[in-house]
Amino acid sequence: MKIQLTEQELASKQLNPETLEIAVEQVKTNGYILFDKVLSEEKIKTIRKSFDPLFDEFIERKGYNTGTNRAQMFLPFMQPFIDEDVICNPIATAVIDKILGAGNRCTYFASDTPMPGSDYQNVHCDIMPLFPELSVPLPIYGLVVNIPLVDVTEENGPLEIWPGGTHLNPDMANHDTLDGSVNPHLHIVRAAEHMLSEKVLMSAGSIVIRDIRMWHRGTPNKSDDRRTNLAMIFNRGWYGGGSYIQIPQETYDQLPQKAKEAFRTEKIGFPAKMPWE
Repeated sequence: MKIQLTEQELASKQLNPETLEIAVEQVKTNGYILFDKVLSEEKIKTIRKSFDPLFDEFIERKGYNTGTNRAQMFLPFMQPFIDEDVICNPIATAVIDKILGAGNRCTYFASDTPMPGSDYQNVHCDIMPLFPELSVPLPIYGLVVNIPLVDVTEENGPLEIWPGGTHLNPDMANHDTLDGSVNPHLHIVRAAEHMLSEKVLMSAGSIVIRDIRMWHRGTPNKSDDRRTNLAMIFNRGWYGGGSYIQIPQETYDQLPQKAKEAFRTEKIGFPAKMPWE
């Protein structure tokens, strides 16, 4: 579901109470919510100006790593990537806090970029079972936040999702099938062929929040340019390893309080790590 924020919500960066309730309902029942065009065009251009040469160097050094002409790249914890509107946007954190509760934290700070010529990924969810012996759905314990740096269209490799319940499958149905493996409890790739899906089309600077268990896949980029999403994962305080995002002490000290809380379990006091290191 796409929510177009009011001018007042965009200016104040505060969701109306009913909008917040609707957003939380959608994530819990449908698996995701999309807030259209939250970050300004100017801010997105600034981020992309820094991102593109960094990504080019990463590909030159490391190559593609998530399929044909497709790459995941961890982001260095530095400006402009750690702009407050990216790492602790009040509109996003209101939804995250309501679902994951106080004490949630960010344990993943990266990007996904299908380049021209990229192909389909296998349908997959981003996580293996938390309790693989259980055949009951569990409450949400992880949320993925995506912010596109370009308008996402039918042509440039939009994310395809299977909303409306795939995140609520029994825990044993969670499975990362990108490597071609088949979950013995449920053949996710085969099942998805016969299920309703949709492509997430949106403006640059939008914010998508989805249950990490939701089935999805990358689609081919048929355009002439890259299609980059910034990506973060927020977890309940008790879940996930953390302690790998390197954050210089001075950088951490200057973060807004909300960001300090979100990244409190990472490697604070270490130099920002470049993607190829």
